[in-house]
Amino acid sequence: MFTRNIKITKDYFSLVKSRKKYLITFIIIDLINVLISLLVPYFISLIVQNVTNSLYDTAFIFVILLGITYLFNKVGSYCISWCYASFFKEAYVEVHRLLVNSIYNFDEEYSKKISIGKIINSSNTDIINIAEIPSFIIELSIELIKLLVIYFVFAKQSILIALYIIIIDLIYYNFAKKCNRKNNFYLQKQRNYADKITGMLSQILTGLKDIKSFGIGDKLNNKLDSYRKKWQKSYFLKRKYFFTRKTLIGLIIDFGKLVLYFILIILLMNNKIEIAMFLLLISYYDKAKKSINDIMEFDVSIMEESVSLYRINEIINYGNNALKLDGIIYNDNIIGLVEFKNVSFKYNQLPILKNVSFVAKPNQVTTIVGKTGTGKTTIFNLLLRMYKVDSGKIFIDNLNIYDYSKNVYNSNISIVNQKTFIFNMSIRANLSLIESNKKRQIDACKRVGIHDFIMSLPDGYNTILKEDATNISGGQKQLLSLARALLTTSEILLLDEVTSSLDPNTTNKIIKLLDDLKTDHTLIVITHNKDLMKVADKIIVLNNGKIECTGKHEKLLKDNDIYRRLYNK
Repeated sequence: MFTRNIKITKDYFSLVKSRKKYLITFIIIDLINVLISLLVPYFISLIVQNVTNSLYDTAFIFVILLGITYLFNKVGSYCISWCYASFFKEAYVEVHRLLVNSIYNFDEEYSKKISIGKIINSSNTDIINIAEIPSFIIELSIELIKLLVIYFVFAKQSILIALYIIIIDLIYYNFAKKCNRKNNFYLQKQRNYADKITGMLSQILTGLKDIKSFGIGDKLNNKLDSYRKKWQKSYFLKRKYFFTRKTLIGLIIDFGKLVLYFILIILLMNNKIEIAMFLLLISYYDKAKKSINDIMEFDVSIMEESVSLYRINEIINYGNNALKLDGIIYNDNIIGLVEFKNVSFKYNQLPILKNVSFVAKPNQVTTIVGKTGTGKTTIFNLLLRMYKVDSGKIFIDNLNIYDYSKNVYNSNISIVNQKTFIFNMSIRANLSLIESNKKRQIDACKRVGIHDFIMSLPDGYNTILKEDATNISGGQKQLLSLARALLTTSEILLLDEVTSSLDPNTTNKIIKLLDDLKTDHTLIVITHNKDLMKVADKIIVLNNGKIECTGKHEKLLKDNDIYRRLYNK
């Protein structure tokens, strides 16, 4: 128990590095408060003894002292709670910030290692759960000190009685510890199944339209039921070991008290102890019982909360150990010349790109076309530095992309995805995430052609968008995403199927917009759109991870069978 709890303490404070002045105050006051609480049975025994001997004046004095003890004890308890709350309010913010910042570093593979359910549950429940780890560890340590003081009081009266009580406590501790371990084991299983349930619910909310369309709610419920039943079983077994310790194993302490009664009554009958000592020792036995119970409660709570601690650590460590690229080039004067030179890349040992070389120049629209699975999206992922190439090099302005500092690189390359995400906040707030200057926001929206639509809304730029902007059309959402990308001041814009699923009118708007945007950007576009292919300055045709050919539409349509089939299809 001690070695494990020391490790948990170290792991907690390696995670939480907030100011600990409140925690130190908490420890000092708590220790004083425990010692004060031990005076209560002592004063009660003296009151009884003086009343029994008709020494009422002295009894009143001890009643007053008992009242002062109660007052100090309660004030101390208030100060303890205040100090710990002050400590944890900082710790919560610190851990939540660490968790979210680590998520920003996640690579594309995170879902294979960490479930969405775990991330969601850890961001709220687990962070709250670890709140009391320092408190429980400190309280457990203080209860051990209190227990030693109680044993000392018994030993002063009788070594044999002290040994008897210690043996009873050790027997109880040994059985209770086994129950605690089982309790913790099934708690971990319960939390794992809760993650699966949360993850499934997240997917259900995302795919609600398809679920209704295909009528697959019952089948999904069956899947959820299998998780619910496993959660149910784990929960019951966890609780079984909990109440076994609280009830059946607790009988060890209760029967131990009955034996102590017999011993003390015999000593009282033989005038070996006085009534005050009889009451004091019985009271201290109850204190010892409470202390050993509290120690076991704190121990199981520490184990339970350590489950949350290590779940949080797993997420943070994954983010911290993900691919980190932060070079030493801080020059922000980027023109936007992109070059792939003999780039090869494998994913799960499967070759995706094979010796790919091409150049995308500033002030041009470069399109990448090819069948699904030929490596188009991989090119974008590599440009976004989500992975490192296996061989070859990628250059921007003749400098290796991995040599740029993180801030410089991220500020000069942006992507607009086919399914871009808009947050549940106002249009203004969504744009302000990138640039807070209102004039620049309006200029960007005018440039992409969505300003007039925004101004036609009752609340204009203050219109609240639903999550993922479901209250505006797909075309308007795509134009808003383009405006957001322009606010980044990136020299290089990656556009992934931005015209997919849009009506012809909006598609034509975007094609005209690209002609405008190329005047001050490098545009690289993944597309299947024929009209976009026609106006592209350069087309790169991918086939099975290799570049089949490059050129302009008319020439490729005339000279290349693969491009011709792709275009006609």
